[in-house]
Amino acid sequence: MKPPTEQGPNRESLTNNQPGSHREQLEAEIAALRIRLEESEETIQAIRLGAVDAFLVEGPDGEKVYALESADRPYRILVECMNEGAITLSAESTILYCNPRFAEMLGRSAESLMGRAMCDVVVPTDHDECTRMLELAKTVPTEGEVLLERGDGTTIPVHLTLSPLPIEGAAVVCGVVTDLTEHKHNVELRVAQAALHDSEARYRQADKQKDEFLAILAHELRNPLAPATNALHILQIKAPPIPELQWAREVIATQIQRMTRLIDDLMDVSRITSNKLTLRVERVELARIIEEALTNSRPFIEESQHDLRVVLPREPVLLNADLVRMAQVLSNLLINAAKYTNPGGTITLRAERQDGEVVITIKDSGIGIPPELLPKLFDMFMQVDRTMTRAHGGLGIGLTLVKRLVEMHGGSVEAWSEGKDKGSEFTIRVPALLDPRNRERRAFPADDSMPKGHRRILIVDDNELSANSLSILLGMAGNETRTAYDGAEAVATAEAFRPDVVLLDLGLPLMDGYETCTRIRQQPWGKDILVVALTGWGQAEDRRRSTEAGFDRHIVKPADPVQLMKLLAELEAAKEQAS
Repeated sequence: MKPPTEQGPNRESLTNNQPGSHREQLEAEIAALRIRLEESEETIQAIRLGAVDAFLVEGPDGEKVYALESADRPYRILVECMNEGAITLSAESTILYCNPRFAEMLGRSAESLMGRAMCDVVVPTDHDECTRMLELAKTVPTEGEVLLERGDGTTIPVHLTLSPLPIEGAAVVCGVVTDLTEHKHNVELRVAQAALHDSEARYRQADKQKDEFLAILAHELRNPLAPATNALHILQIKAPPIPELQWAREVIATQIQRMTRLIDDLMDVSRITSNKLTLRVERVELARIIEEALTNSRPFIEESQHDLRVVLPREPVLLNADLVRMAQVLSNLLINAAKYTNPGGTITLRAERQDGEVVITIKDSGIGIPPELLPKLFDMFMQVDRTMTRAHGGLGIGLTLVKRLVEMHGGSVEAWSEGKDKGSEFTIRVPALLDPRNRERRAFPADDSMPKGHRRILIVDDNELSANSLSILLGMAGNETRTAYDGAEAVATAEAFRPDVVLLDLGLPLMDGYETCTRIRQQPWGKDILVVALTGWGQAEDRRRSTEAGFDRHIVKPADPVQLMKLLAELEAAKEQAS
């Protein structure tokens, strides 16, 4: 096998030249032949190593010669186009070659990377790991992760796969470099999603525990209020008209109202924040809502001897609203005005119809609101002045309730104040009904006298003080009463007493109120009895369960005995009409 070379000197050229120059020409041609021989040896070695391909072709003079072509050309094209970086490193770990993708990863040109030490493009903290991998890769394949430093100073995480090249007498290393940025991002995203899922699960569990705690708290706080309310009504009926006793009764009544309001507000906020509060929307007259709100707030206003002024539109105005909740909104604002206005101040409630809306403004001459607090006035637990030592301090949730309830009615509420000691003004806007037909008549003032009755009433409560005080109070109104203190006793007493009405607590020992009601309903004599849940449990789930158990109505303690008797009359009338 003869590698292709240039033609050497022929014999004729040697004999035709002058003798003096023959030696010089011969030495020059021998040197040329020696160079060609060395090139041929290198070519043969390259063929053996697979670096080039050699094949026979016909030369210019018709003789067969070897043509050489790079054997790695198709592989080089593949490497140049691949999505991963590719590098070849010398024995000293300098970069002999890199493909465009590797240069792109580093934000540099391929030419600027040639001849640089591999560790120069690795962040300093990973130098030791990079050196270890490079030394190991000279003999065996190895892999690992390092951070490369880009030309703009940012870093990129990569996975290095390094292998020794099979070249005799050389320690050349080739490598594949994979960008891990997206992989790491996906891993971090999955970790974040898992953490978020875990946090949401913990939040749901905490929210459930919070609701359960608030329900228990409300139940435990309402229970002592029930006998206190009953005892207060007994005093109102039996106590002599002595001014000091009258004053004491009013103090007790006011404190019971405040305590009840705090409990109700606390539970309402919990329901609203968990989207469990629903409205009982009906066609209702604005004047009725305002009257209800004035009834609830008047004790607080009169206690501080404020001058209350109410201005209503001459024509009746109708709303689609929840009477109780809208009255709660206005009473909260009126009570706030009373709290934050010095005794003897002025409170004005003005309502009017404007362009399809009802605009209600409550203005006071009180301590005012600093401008910086106006944007966050309706936030939870926000109070205008936490340093005030007022009897009506509250929890700072009333205005949050106001805003949420008004928004649930499709309206808005705004607050305004010119500053300290310049009073406050709250404006509520809610949609008005355009059709005034079938408007409700304005309600007359509530009659606070205890209605007389001749019912047989069974009162069931494990709180004996609550059961006994209500029994005394209802007995004073002409009813015949019995008491029971647990579920089993209630069923037995009902069977013997055959009551018209059962006022039944839910949280009873031995057998709870739900099962007690179910057992009463299963008896032939118990199907037509009016069974009312009178309990400290007022969550939506409690109301659902009481309906399923067969209760006719669910009332949360403390119940106003006057309103309770009126409700019983309404329920009895409804039952008679239905039958």
